[in-house]
Amino acid sequence: MYPRLLAAISAALLFLLTPVSAEPPAPYQAQYRAFASGLPCGQGEIELKRLSPGQYQYSASGKICSMGPRASHQSLFTYDDRKILPQRYETVLDGVWRDRHLAGIQQEGVFVQTLNGEPLPLELPFHPAQWEPTLLIHQLGLARSSVQLSYTWGEETRDYLFEYLGEETLETKLGQLKTHKFEQDHPHKQRVAQFWFAPQLNDALVQVKVSRLGIPWLTVELSAYQAAP
Repeated sequence: MYPRLLAAISAALLFLLTPVSAEPPAPYQAQYRAFASGLPCGQGEIELKRLSPGQYQYSASGKICSMGPRASHQSLFTYDDRKILPQRYETVLDGVWRDRHLAGIQQEGVFVQTLNGEPLPLELPFHPAQWEPTLLIHQLGLARSSVQLSYTWGEETRDYLFEYLGEETLETKLGQLKTHKFEQDHPHKQRVAQFWFAPQLNDALVQVKVSRLGIPWLTVELSAYQAAP
């Protein structure tokens, strides 16, 4: 009974919290570089494709830190009635110590998920998530106020409040960009993550900064961006 009730509540929340986007998603390719304590430590890329009218695919891949896993991710979603609706996703993490294969498909408004081929229960710590990682970032880029978002990653579903900190102009590899800035409310208070998105690049992610105990630890920066036809 409890898992079914939780699934129904999650489906209702997903419908209520799905942001309305007046314009269809704009396809693009973006490349990123990562730095740990100021030193280069990895790179990655994100691509958004339009497969057919109303049907889209996100692809992401890369390796951020030397000891972190190499990630490969792909997800499908539709755009209908000015809303983004997830369909399914697959993430493969090729780690130093272990590999993980996380997959999810939307059923009745929530993600039914598997980890390394084993179904995840519809209850804590794997209660149904609203989004998968790339769509979470996409939705955050569309927001212009604080927003609560969740996704399943590794050993748990994580619910985060992203506090909107307003506009900020950044110096980037692509020149000056006016951005919208968010700060993630992490359950481990010593960790702080901040995100910047650029409206003039179709709200793409421009920069991420992570600190621990007030000490800068990881920075991810946009290094190239190309709008697709």
